[in-house]
Amino acid sequence: MEKRRPRGGEAVQNSTVHWQDDLQALFHHAKERFADVVWELQSDSGTGLEESSLSLGIDFSSPSRSPSPAPYRSSSPTPSTNTGALLRLPTNINPTLFANELEYLYTGKGLGDAFEFLFDSGDATEDGHSDEARIDKLRKDLVFMWRSRLYSDVRIALTGNFSSSSSSSSNNHESTTAVFSSHRFILVSRVPYFSTQLLHWGTKPSSPGEPLTLTLPSPPFTPASLHFTLGFIYTGTLVFSHRTFDLDTAFHIMRSATYLALDSLYDEIQARIVQEMMHGLFHAFLEFSEYEAITGGKWGTGGCRCRQCARRAPRVLEFSLLDDVKNPHLERGARRALVGLFGEGWCTSEFAALPQKTRDALLKGLAKRTTPMNVFPLLHAAHAAFKKLDNVSEPWAETVRDMILAARKTIDDVAASQAADCFEQPEWLEIMEADGVRFEDGERVEMLLESIRRGLNEKNAAIAYQALVDSVLLRPHPTDPEAAMLSSTSHVRVQVEQARMDIIRYIRRRWVTIRQEDGFAGLAPWAAQEIASELELKDESELFMPVTPSATSRGGKLTVRNGPVSKAEESDSASVHSSMSAVPSRRAADAPKSSSASVRSVARSTHSTATRVTTTTTTTISRRPPLSPGSLRPDSKLTPAHSTPTPSVRGSVAGMERAKSPLSPGPGSASRHTSMSTASGSGAETKVRRSIRQVGRIVRQVDALDDLDDP
Repeated sequence: MEKRRPRGGEAVQNSTVHWQDDLQALFHHAKERFADVVWELQSDSGTGLEESSLSLGIDFSSPSRSPSPAPYRSSSPTPSTNTGALLRLPTNINPTLFANELEYLYTGKGLGDAFEFLFDSGDATEDGHSDEARIDKLRKDLVFMWRSRLYSDVRIALTGNFSSSSSSSSNNHESTTAVFSSHRFILVSRVPYFSTQLLHWGTKPSSPGEPLTLTLPSPPFTPASLHFTLGFIYTGTLVFSHRTFDLDTAFHIMRSATYLALDSLYDEIQARIVQEMMHGLFHAFLEFSEYEAITGGKWGTGGCRCRQCARRAPRVLEFSLLDDVKNPHLERGARRALVGLFGEGWCTSEFAALPQKTRDALLKGLAKRTTPMNVFPLLHAAHAAFKKLDNVSEPWAETVRDMILAARKTIDDVAASQAADCFEQPEWLEIMEADGVRFEDGERVEMLLESIRRGLNEKNAAIAYQALVDSVLLRPHPTDPEAAMLSSTSHVRVQVEQARMDIIRYIRRRWVTIRQEDGFAGLAPWAAQEIASELELKDESELFMPVTPSATSRGGKLTVRNGPVSKAEESDSASVHSSMSAVPSRRAADAPKSSSASVRSVARSTHSTATRVTTTTTTTISRRPPLSPGSLRPDSKLTPAHSTPTPSVRGSVAGMERAKSPLSPGPGSASRHTSMSTASGSGAETKVRRSIRQVGRIVRQVDALDDLDDP
């Protein structure tokens, strides 16, 4: 179980509390922490001694803090050089009162309200504001003591290449040393690392009379990070001056806190990275269940998606994965952020620079968010990303483009496989209710339909067809159940009808493979009948016949060619299949020995094409519960059509009732599904002759294959 870290304001408040507690402990244990002042308290009963490391370096000329009430005031050398002397100061102040005064100087508290007039010259304020004012004054005093090096008795040295300029290559190899002055009593009171080094190890100065010098490694320390780390040690906050730090410095501060075992600094810098620099970083401190409760599974709604976050999020993720960091909160937040930034947020050099393994993991995270509820916003984000990348010529753009394409492939698969659910989303229903009259509706409709086309495969094409017809073309109007929601002149209807025909063409070219993949399973009866009609099959049962290839002596296999057909053949592709089924098996006894069995396994004997041409089959497609007892097709009253064509000489599944289908908005529609052609006498004869010629060619091909197999 991961350790809980305080977040936001809680971490900042905890830092102040820990700082006050450390100063309180310093007050009580000053004698053991490099005391340099001994107060000799005179009383009626005798002389008492009170030792304290009162090296606060008060600036008596500054009104930011009241001066010590002690009568003895001496000037302080800057910097201090006499580090080992013990200063003794006599005083006649009451010991109890004097102890309260010292506690106030150390911690900003300890004096009652009755003594406030001794130190505060301003107007009286409320208790809360008064406490904040005293804490602020103490912080300013401690910062002044540190920055002015008053009574400093230790130095901290960093050695390394700290140059930020890359203009000269020689400068990149020069090592420099940065030295910071500090006070041992503060370091040992606030930092476990220094407490161990100075108190337990007893580190001594290398030269007598010189301040002790401590060396810290670089990295993780840098001059900037050590500056803010020392400021935090003295004041209990990172906001101790007008100077600010960038994200790289924040990373070094966090690593420095880890090195020094300073948990309060670690928590505060982590909270500031998440809240201030990354604008919340997608609720990094929340567990998955809490995050889901807030977002409801909606993509892109859990955090900030600004340009600054887009550029910083990859850096935060890389930093969180470092071996000496391994921060679960930053990692979790950065992964959520990069998933939520899909689209234009990925079009950065920082994202492209991520390792391939990390980018693949982000694709998996995005795939979990790719649900019907998120299809519309994800498609829009992908479209915006491609548009932005078109204007980028840098090499990293190709890496990002490949990532966007991989993500869009997952989106397309969900759009095609779960089309029915996509058509129930508020974005789509809003388009249908407006009948596509808004300017952007056409682009949004085409975006979804193109995604469905790209996502088609042998297992989802039939289901996508059913969803397109059922959820869009035949959707009843909310106020008039007998009318279709889309009007006969709707641009949305035209776009959807074109997509429907594209799916039919896809199924026509691959219907045998789809049957092998069991892609027609799960279809509603009306959808199966309608697809069988479009394929010109005898009935829908042919869609579900299992294909059983016959093994031959030479190991022949069933070969199915799934490729595009010419326009001349497209309308007759189903007739060719049925013509093949009419070929008699001339050498049934030799079938196991001939590779032609593979061909005949497809050409099953169902009924001849000539019979289909001369026979009219009228089938009522039942899709919804009947609206009225006398209706032949339950959705016939939803049809915005104005005329009913005569039955076709060539048999069709829909028959005369096809004219009533709302798939045909009006008599002028060019849809093949909505207007069944009526064959004249001469047309029917031409059709018969063409079919006979095709059957003859197939018979000759089968004979040729048999002759090749005969010894």
